[in-house]
Amino acid sequence: MMQHARAPVHAAAAPPRLPRGQHRISTNNRYIPVRDHADQEIGTTASRRTRRGDFLRAATWAITQRLHPKAGNTTLRVARDLAARLNADGHVAYCRDTTYKRLGISRRTLERHIAVLRELGLLVWAVHGSRTNTRPAGSGEWAGTATIYAAVVPRAWDDALGHRVRGHGYHARHVGFTEHGRQLAITEARRRTRPSRRRDTPSCKTNHPRPTAEMRGKKNNTSAPHGARPRPRRRHEVPEPYRASPSQAAHAVSVAAWIRPRVPWTQGEGLRRLAFALRPWIATGLSAADLAADLSVWRVPRRPASPASMIMARWSETTGHDEPAADPCRGEDTPCGVPPNAAFREAMDAVRARLTRLSPPVEPEPEPPGFVIRDRILASLAEADRARRTRTAEQCLTFAEWEAVCDARERAPW
Repeated sequence: MMQHARAPVHAAAAPPRLPRGQHRISTNNRYIPVRDHADQEIGTTASRRTRRGDFLRAATWAITQRLHPKAGNTTLRVARDLAARLNADGHVAYCRDTTYKRLGISRRTLERHIAVLRELGLLVWAVHGSRTNTRPAGSGEWAGTATIYAAVVPRAWDDALGHRVRGHGYHARHVGFTEHGRQLAITEARRRTRPSRRRDTPSCKTNHPRPTAEMRGKKNNTSAPHGARPRPRRRHEVPEPYRASPSQAAHAVSVAAWIRPRVPWTQGEGLRRLAFALRPWIATGLSAADLAADLSVWRVPRRPASPASMIMARWSETTGHDEPAADPCRGEDTPCGVPPNAAFREAMDAVRARLTRLSPPVEPEPEPPGFVIRDRILASLAEADRARRTRTAEQCLTFAEWEAVCDARERAPW
């Protein structure tokens, strides 16, 4: 049996690969997309680094000139989304899982247009994403490596706009313009600074009578007539109990700064808002200690959403109930009270004198000096530390707590 000879297969010759750093333009002045992934890296790209404005202009130019057959409006939308998230170095995180949802396209469509931007020389890889877990082993967490792209512009765009570029590849710099590029740059700058002409419809134009100025004597300055322009009212009028001078407002802030760390449910409020709410209470003559004692006994949630609003609401309730009631003595049928006579006052004075003899007033103890208070605090902390180290296994709630107690005993000096 004769063996069958295999017919030779002649493969088509691959197109010659351009040297790195050269213009990707064919002999007939057509742009050649960057198909090879090896040329889409920061270290191998022929495009130079750029920022947000040039990146968007280059993307618009490349899509308008139809340099890529698959580039379109969706490609420009993807480019604008990436440009909005560029950092100061011109890098942007890919964030595929959130980008395609934000743009309202499919994941495959997003990947295809990102590839188009890479082939146009507008994006290069700075960091390749990986699904390798970057968290420590045994932590029970997973976090991969994000894909980071760098925004670049191709040399074809620089040549079309007449840019003079020094260097090659990613670290090349735009150093000037050619004569043709200078004229294009001037035209573009004038177009950007030209004010837009706003045309109103005839129905929007009005010819209302305007007030005439008053001429007073021979002076060259004039003024509008009185009542021609009403004085604008204040947008926010502070209620009467909350009005305060600058010194009173500063005192209220200091009182609020003393109260807030001592009353737990007020610690979630800003200092100035708390001081504003406490102004009526401070105006009644209460000290900071009295206010802290009163606020501590209020029945309020542990963490209220707005402590200042609760204080202001309580003040409005208090002022509503403190209004003086009608005097019952003014009625014709109601008898009026009789003031106490001299015998009653003498009896009350005798009772007060007897109570004073039985329980004489006690003078307040002097406040201990600072070093005594400090020593007491240190002694209480040391006692608490010793009690924590002397706990048994039954007194610990968790095994980790018992291990911490054992470690503390081992570190404690003999």
